[in-house]
Order: sequence, then C-alpha cells, then structure tokens
Amino acid sequence: MRLLEQAIKMPPKERVELAQMILASIDNETDEINKIWVDEVQNRIKLVADGKSKLLDFNELYAQD
Repeated sequence: MRLLEQAIKMPPKERVELAQMILASIDNETDEINKIWVDEVQNRIKLVADGKSKLLDFNELYAQD
C-alpha cells in the first residue's frame, strides 16, 4: 500500500505515465504467455501427426460415467 500512497501523491501527468508503463508490462506478459501456449499447441499437433500421441473423443470419455 505504501507504493499506492506514494503514487497518489505524484502529479497527475506522472501518475498517467506510471499507469501506462504498468499496463504495458502486463501486455508484454500476455504476449509471452500467448507464445508459450501457441508453441504448446503446435507441439501437441506434431505429436499427434507423428503418431506419438492420440486424441481422446470428448463424448466417449464422458459417456463412460
């Protein structure tokens, strides 16, 4: 909370710049996470195509209950 208290005391223009930098850092994290997921999906597709993994049928899997 001390950080928030200090930020609130900053001039408005500086607070806006700080907020923009914080939001930009979140966007970068999101881009990195998206890339990791895309890489994972591509790897899984390759494993299925190479016959090293198999897909499960959702309906068959949950009809077993």
